[in-house]
Amino acid sequence: MKLLVATLAFVAALVVAPLARADTIVSFGNITPNQFTATDNGDGTTTLSTSSDVNITQIFAGALDADALFTFTATSTNDASLVLGAVVTQRYAGSFTLTNQAGTINYLSGTFGAGLEFGGNGSTGATLQTNSFPQSPPLVLFSDLGDLVNPESFQLSLANINLPLHIDSSGPNPTIASFTSSYSGVADAALAQPVPEPASLTLLGLGLVGFAGKLRKRVARR
Repeated sequence: MKLLVATLAFVAALVVAPLARADTIVSFGNITPNQFTATDNGDGTTTLSTSSDVNITQIFAGALDADALFTFTATSTNDASLVLGAVVTQRYAGSFTLTNQAGTINYLSGTFGAGLEFGGNGSTGATLQTNSFPQSPPLVLFSDLGDLVNPESFQLSLANINLPLHIDSSGPNPTIASFTSSYSGVADAALAQPVPEPASLTLLGLGLVGFAGKLRKRVARR
């Protein structure tokens, strides 16, 4: 009888298990270096952009793609500043898409309202990361490969920044100066999990009834 109770508890845990799990859903890196650009618009804002080939090194569904296409654009929404006199920081809002070369499969796309660009002043590396919370409007992700729930973060890591990261204060507002860089990206989200169909649950119930009957007979023989 204890075995039956344990089995029923295990099955119940499976049925009521959370419908989502946190995962790294995709990671990728540029194929040709220094195709990510920051453009100082001369009006106190900076636009970050790229449309370049990338190599998908991890993806939550489907095959890896050694020649995907990543398109990204974002414009600053506040002034650039130095934190503790050393770290350049500026917020950006924008969107991105990660597709196959034909543009027929959306591996991942998203919009964000408060990406935070930061890196050491004069450095050749930086990070742009946007989160679903507490940033507002939050990160939103879409994919043709499956349902995504509770997007957690999207991050671009910039390397080989040229000219080194610094603030241009010559315009009406301080903003990050123009540069080019290489990049890699990663996104985290929870994946929707399938809910057992009624027919599947019925079969499971019948199986448990049969199992219980056999167990009772075995106990009676003893």
